[in-house]
This record gives sequence, structure tokens and C-alpha cells, in this order.
Amino acid sequence: MLDQNLASMRNSPEGPKDKEVVHELRVTTKRLRAAWKMVSATVSPEFITRQKNGLRELSALLAEDRDLAVLIDLATKLHKNYKSSSFCEVVSFLNENVAESESIDSRPIVESLIDQEKIAWEHVQFSSSTAEQRCLRNAVRKSRSRARFATKLALKDSDSEIWHTWRKKVKQLRYQREFLAEIQHRVAGKFDARISRPGSLLGDRNDMANLTSVAKKMGNPGRIRKALAAKERRILGNCRRLGRRNLVAR
Repeated sequence: MLDQNLASMRNSPEGPKDKEVVHELRVTTKRLRAAWKMVSATVSPEFITRQKNGLRELSALLAEDRDLAVLIDLATKLHKNYKSSSFCEVVSFLNENVAESESIDSRPIVESLIDQEKIAWEHVQFSSSTAEQRCLRNAVRKSRSRARFATKLALKDSDSEIWHTWRKKVKQLRYQREFLAEIQHRVAGKFDARISRPGSLLGDRNDMANLTSVAKKMGNPGRIRKALAAKERRILGNCRRLGRRNLVAR
């Protein structure tokens, strides 16, 4: 995974500023953070913590540009849907932040953190292939149980912290299953597709919350506030529907 990400970044003229490269690399860091939870029994807790912190640092280096790009795209789509000039102001506001960050060259740090992560995985040792398969499958089974429990809580309570936990548990399950499929050289199954959709919608809900924070910084114009609230209600409804169908009912 990391070799492909590194090659893509080096081959891109924009390097760590390339939107596609950044997206794939951030997904990889999240997948690897979830994977470290799967192999926690093979190394010390301090080692796991150090590696997860390194991945968080890598993700944070990439996050600002990527998050701004996502919000700009979201605000642009809302402008087309609602035909409100207010969202043009949001796009302009966000573009100013992009311009301020363009001078930062994060390539050397990104490459260093990727190299450290690749070396760290050489320390993961299992007594046998059977022990490895058992460890990974048990980890995924536990994550599925936790995601199901988090789903049930979220369906009963709209508290933002509960929904944030729901999002993390669903994404952890998704990334662990994708990691397992990749190292086993197989295509992800139908269940993976089913849990991918609610996970993506929960991410959309998080993007809406971030865009709402931007609107507040701009004085929270009424048209924007109403449009964002309506969009969020639709997302919440779809999250609940897919959560019941794909995570609780199975």
C-alpha cells in the first residue's frame, strides 16, 4: 500500500499537494492505524502507540489541504443545488485559506514518516500462518461486534459524541476488513460494500459539521444555516436507515 502511495506522490508534479494522492495516502494511514489494532498482541503497547502517533502525524500533514478541498467541493455543490450567492462567499473564504497553505512543502516529512512505517511492520511476527489468520479474524470479529453496538446506541440517541464514536467504529471495521482482503490478495465482499456506504455517509455528516463551523466564522448567514440543516437531516436519515439494514439486522 505505502509503496504505491509513495510512487504516486513522487510521480505527481504536485507531490503531497495532489488531491488524488493525498486522498489515497490518508485512506492508507487510516487503514494502517486500524491494522495496528489487529496485531497489538505481537508487539509492545508502547510500540503500537508510537506507530499510531506517527500515522496521525502523517495524516495531519495531509489533512489541511485535503479537508479544505472537500469543503470547497461541498460548498460548490450546495451553491449549484440551492443557487444561493451565499455559498459563493463560502467558497471564496475557503480558497483564501488554500492560498495561505500552498507555500508549505511537506514532501520530505511525508516520505520520512512513510519509510518509518514500512520499517515498523518488519517487527510484526507470528508463530505460524494459522496463528496470524486467527489473530486477524478475531480482531475483525471484535470490531464488527463493537460497530454493531455503536450503531444500536446511535439509532437511539442523536448526541454528537455518540455519532462520532459510531463513525469511528464503523470505519475501523471497514478499514480492517479492507486491510485483511488486501494482504490475502482477494476482492472485498458484499458485506464490505454494505458497510462502506454508511461509513461514507457518516463522513459526509462530519464534513457538514465542518462546513457549519466555517459558516459560523462568517457570521452564520441565515440562508446557509437553513440549507446546511436541511442537508444534514437528509444525511442523518440515510445513516439511520443504512445502519439498521446493514449493521444491526445482520
